[in-house]
Amino acid sequence: MPRPDLSAHMNPAPLTIATVAQRLGVSASTIRTWERRYGLGPKREPGKRRRYNEIELKRLERMVRLVRSGVFPSDAAQAIKSSDEVLTDSESAITVESILDTAHRGDFNSLQRNLDVLISRDGLLHTWHEYIGPAMRGTYYPPKGDKPGIAPRSLITQATLYAVYQVAKQAPEHAAGFPDACPVLIVCDAAHELRAHIVGVALEWEGVPARIVPVTAPAEGPDICPQDVSEAIKEYRDSFGAHVLILIGLLSSDEKVIEGVDDGGSNLILVGRHCPLDSAPGATRLRTLTACVEEAVDSARNCSIPENVGVN
Repeated sequence: MPRPDLSAHMNPAPLTIATVAQRLGVSASTIRTWERRYGLGPKREPGKRRRYNEIELKRLERMVRLVRSGVFPSDAAQAIKSSDEVLTDSESAITVESILDTAHRGDFNSLQRNLDVLISRDGLLHTWHEYIGPAMRGTYYPPKGDKPGIAPRSLITQATLYAVYQVAKQAPEHAAGFPDACPVLIVCDAAHELRAHIVGVALEWEGVPARIVPVTAPAEGPDICPQDVSEAIKEYRDSFGAHVLILIGLLSSDEKVIEGVDDGGSNLILVGRHCPLDSAPGATRLRTLTACVEEAVDSARNCSIPENVGVN
């Protein structure tokens, strides 16, 4: 299933066929042929010029990808129409409850298909907030317990991570201004690693390079020293040349870790429900992944990238 752009949901002005042809790298006559033969065109009244919206543009982008990969145009068009039918038929059928039911039955294939549909329709961040996150919270304290061998929360995590991987493969090249450096470093504890990957992929879609470092948070073990964690994070930040540091999960509420990594020169973003207010007063404190992505993109694009800084 195709994955959509992960940027903020907007309703942009429609595009002319000349603009669409230029963006896709095909001729306008080819686009007209696809419309005439396969119905891959915008809805328009007789006599009026073609205007393409975002959905129609994405459909043509997939057509171009399939044809260039060696698929016959007629087969490519049929595959696109079949995908559209799946999206339409499944729109009202997929709910948080249906995701939970599928996970409790251990039906990984159906779960994966449902996430494909949701992410294709709504985008990754929206799907996380409205469906995946609530479904994962719903796996706690099942009334009848879980059957041995079926772990609903792990199943949802695996299906989500695979979908995130597919989205990452379609991310565009990094935007100009970040040729070698890695402006965003995302650090998380084990329980919040999936959230970190969702943020990282969303940043990559916005043209902002990112790296993810899972660490053991002090709250996860009595023998974990906050100072050691802070030093490790700072070493990663320096080696990657990161100008934006994001702490997700337990780390965002650990005052000693926050104080240890706050040097006053980096953009520090804390993502969690219980971020302390006294530590690092200049840090940005957020609760949602969408807000985190928006803040990180803005901070990364406004920072200056030093020369000769790269990611090994």
